[in-house]
Amino acid sequence: MISTTFRALVAGGLAMAAATLAAPAIAQTVSPEWQKVIDAAKAEGSVTIYSSQGLKQLNAMAEAFTAKYGIKVEVVRAIDADLIPKVTVEFETGKGIADVVVNSSLITVKDQVGKGYFVPVTGPAFDNPDYKRAERMHDGVVFESNATILTYSWNTELVPDGIKDYDDIFDPQLEGLIGIPRASVSTIVDFYFYLMENYGEDYVEKLAAMKPRVYPSALTMAQALSAGEVGVILFGEPQVDEKAAGAPVESGFAKTIWGARFYATVAKVAPHPNAAQLLANFMVTPEGQSAIARKAASSLPGVTGAVAYMDDVRRPDPAKLTAENVKAFQEKFTRLFGSN
Repeated sequence: MISTTFRALVAGGLAMAAATLAAPAIAQTVSPEWQKVIDAAKAEGSVTIYSSQGLKQLNAMAEAFTAKYGIKVEVVRAIDADLIPKVTVEFETGKGIADVVVNSSLITVKDQVGKGYFVPVTGPAFDNPDYKRAERMHDGVVFESNATILTYSWNTELVPDGIKDYDDIFDPQLEGLIGIPRASVSTIVDFYFYLMENYGEDYVEKLAAMKPRVYPSALTMAQALSAGEVGVILFGEPQVDEKAAGAPVESGFAKTIWGARFYATVAKVAPHPNAAQLLANFMVTPEGQSAIARKAASSLPGVTGAVAYMDDVRRPDPAKLTAENVKAFQEKFTRLFGSN
């Protein structure tokens, strides 16, 4: 069965959604300046987003945006490690394809901001007090859109008794049946830092002794779990959709929730600069959040489909997540788990 914590989070999300739906609609006045952006965006006709967010959520947001504004959205979904070099090439050559860029690597974002990759976001939704601009906007050009909650899940056929926490996996019967993420980017390194902070500095060494299978992303791990390739994964979205589709899977939550915050930006070389601003603004509206934050943590309270609020998700410590510390851990990871 899904853990009590997980049930509470889902129930809380539904309750917040009900409260939102019950609230009276508030008419919003569009300023002349923002109307010019909307009109120019419609004239541009399309917008492209590069993102490591969930594909289903991205597609849902794209559909909602197109329905609202009549602007086509091209979704390019890939892991951070694949998107980072693409964005670099586009900036350095001045030949942009991406209009909006979203990834979860705080180190990468800071580096790109320093190099001038992005322009300020200007939409009115960022001034909504519920968005908490002072906390979620960085340098005027980076905004936190939501946070994916990545947690442990298990295959109920292979592990019928389930697991109750991250330190419940050290069962000899699970040797070779655990899926873990490769420490390819700083975000995933931070996940391992979280495990060591909460379950002991030797957690990673103990994990290596379990001979886990290493995967490039949460998506591939979830697929492996449903297929019975592994019995437990440590790093995946709540398996709500997979279970609804008939997969023998369940999810649980630790006492302290770990999540990957997504940092969104408008590219300086965006070929559709107005549509980029409009999409960025849409992402932090209740309508946009109900799509992009489904099964995740939202940046606004009371969002339909969200299972948590970003204020309740652990925030990474920049002092620990330095380039040197990340590199050192990645080298350690390769020694322990190999390079493939």
